[in-house]
This record gives sequence, structure tokens and C-alpha cells, in this order.
Amino acid sequence: MFQGIAIHSSSVRRQYTHALAVNSGMLLLAKATDSYPNASELQRLTTASRPDVILIDLEMPDEAMSCIKWMQDLYPDVPFICFGGRAANQRSFRLFGIHHYLSYPCEQHEFSAALAEAIRAQNSEPMPQLFAFLPAKAGSGCTTVTAALAATMANSLGKRVLCVEADLRSGPMAIMFDAPTRGSIQGALSSAYELDNFKWQNSVTNLCGVDYLLSAGGVPNPLPEWSHYFALLRFAQERYDVILVDLPELVNDSTEEVIRRAALTIVVTTQEPVALRMAEQRIELLRHTWGAEESRIRLLVNRWTNRDTSVDEVAALATTPPHFKIPNDYQRARQVQAGYLPVSPSGLFGKALYEFAQQLVGAPTLPGDEEEERRSTGLSGMFRSLVSRPARKSTRAAVP
Repeated sequence: MFQGIAIHSSSVRRQYTHALAVNSGMLLLAKATDSYPNASELQRLTTASRPDVILIDLEMPDEAMSCIKWMQDLYPDVPFICFGGRAANQRSFRLFGIHHYLSYPCEQHEFSAALAEAIRAQNSEPMPQLFAFLPAKAGSGCTTVTAALAATMANSLGKRVLCVEADLRSGPMAIMFDAPTRGSIQGALSSAYELDNFKWQNSVTNLCGVDYLLSAGGVPNPLPEWSHYFALLRFAQERYDVILVDLPELVNDSTEEVIRRAALTIVVTTQEPVALRMAEQRIELLRHTWGAEESRIRLLVNRWTNRDTSVDEVAALATTPPHFKIPNDYQRARQVQAGYLPVSPSGLFGKALYEFAQQLVGAPTLPGDEEEERRSTGLSGMFRSLVSRPARKSTRAAVP
């Protein structure tokens, strides 16, 4: 749950704001005042941990401004939400970087919307280790690629990897692995505001050196909100080098938070014309409905074969050039779906995963690859999945 500090001009206004915070279901007021504090009182007020938001009453603008200046020095990156005040006051306060205002009194939905806007605006930068995978259509192999890529990153590149299965209704990873699971994403989301190391370890399932947050196959009631994904990602951010999220086909108001914070959203398709047309639709929705920047959207063509749709035809049908290609290796893909991980880097599928992993996490080129890298620059940065590269020896048993 988000934590806040609230400064009021009276106990009546404090009680009203407290009710708004409680009813939002997202905000806990760690400290609140019945009057504008002086310097010593402000010092005591700010001894708590860094808040996510500061609420302040503008009924007495001069006193409110003194508090804001003090708290901005201490918490320069924390957003303020102001209540009341005249338009002239608000114009003056905007000069000090205060952008979120509500009337007093305000409606509950207005408060919840302002809270979301303030916190999201202050936490809008992409997480460099977060990658979202979105299937163009069912059967594109998005889950297979994501699960196998996670194992490759952990075993071949030595990364601390979290793989999140965000298809709450029918996620197949637990069935693929056919292994005992410790918890689920449903459980992690329901306790996202209160996550700690104990709860986290009872939510993730460690397989092949990867922490998988698997779906239990049911939508919780009440439905998770954006703030649950926000809290989950914030908790995981410092614990993992890479976070991969396997999304269902359709983004919603909750999983939008993953798209919003992902360093890259990768739409996974095949060379089939229908899949490519649907990839076009997914990319358009990402751009225009969910606000994903074009520079952070990539197209991955799975089960690639040179005998099928050409690169130019793929670009024409999907209106986006393919950035990555995973070759068609039915046997290895079936082994991944049967839970045999990690994939050996000796075959085409394993080599493609290894190079894909390198590109995503910025891993250095292996010794001896420099000349090969120079020879392949003519592909203009496209994922060169069919180029052979020596792979690091895995510390775990791999699929032959």
C-alpha cells in the first residue's frame, strides 16, 4: 500500500481526507496533522520513511507554502496533492512544481484518480530490466519463448531472473513444468501492498535457476488494479537483474502498468498472414490505447523459416519490421513445453535464445565473436538468429 503524509488546517478536514485515503484502498496515511506544523513539528513529522505522496490543505496558503518548501527540500521527488485554495493560489503553487489539485470537498473517484496520476507521473521512467512479451494471437509460442529465454538468461548469462506469468485466467506454465508450485501470481498480487521476503519466497517457484511467478488459473476477486502490479514490480525491482512478463493477448487497465514501465514490449508472432495482421493490431493498441512509445515496441517472429513469408512481407503485413527471429525448431520447442530447461545452446533454437538474451541485457560479445559480429552488421540490427556463436558452458543440465 502507498504511504502518505497529510497536513490539514483542522481536525474536520483531517477526518475527511483520512476517509478518502481509506476508501481508495491504496493509501495509508502514516502521519497526519490537525493544523499547520511549525519547524520543529515538521521535523518530527518527516522522521518516517520516505512517503509516496504528500497531501496538503490550501485553506491557509501562506502556511501551506511554508510546509511545502520544507518538505520539498527533504523529499524533492515526492508528489504533492493539494486540496482547496483559489485559482490564483494554485497558479502560484505551480511555480514550485505542484501540479495536482482537488476541490474541497471532492468525490472519492476524483481523489483516487488524482492519487494514481500523481504517483504514476513521478514513477514514469522505464525499468531497464523489465521486458513484456505479448502474443499477437493464441498459439504464437509467446509463453514457450519467454520461459526458455528466462532459463537461458539465468544459466548462460548468470542473471538473477524473475519470470512472471500474467495470464491469470489460463496460464499454462505450471502445466508445462509439471512441478510442485509454492505459490502464484494471484497470491502475490493480492498481498502486493504488504510483500516481504517471507511472502515473496512463498509466492515464487524456483526452477532451473529462475524464480517463476506462476498463474494458479483463476481470476481473483476483487480484480487486481494497476497499483497491485506497481507494488509487485517495485518490490521485485531491486531483487532481480531481469524481469520477464508473459502477458495474455489483451492488455487491460491493470496490466497496462507493465506496458507503461517495460523497457521493451515484444509482440510475438509467427509468419502466418493472420498472425501478422493481428500483430499489427496489437502494436496499434500499444501505441494509441496504452501509450507505449514506438521506440519501446519490438516485433519477434517465432518459428522463423526462410521458406515462408519473407522479411519484407512480414514488415508489410505487420507494418513493423521484425527485430528478432527465433528459428523453427519443433523438437526443441516441444521439449521446452514439456519442462526440459534450460535449452542447450548447441542447436539453432538454443543459439537464437542465447543471442536474443545477449541483446536484451546488453551482455558483451564472447571472445572470438568480434569478427563474426563485423561480418553480420549488414543486417541493420535485425536479430540474427541463424548465426552460430559459441556459448558459455551451462552450470545445469541442458536439453541436448
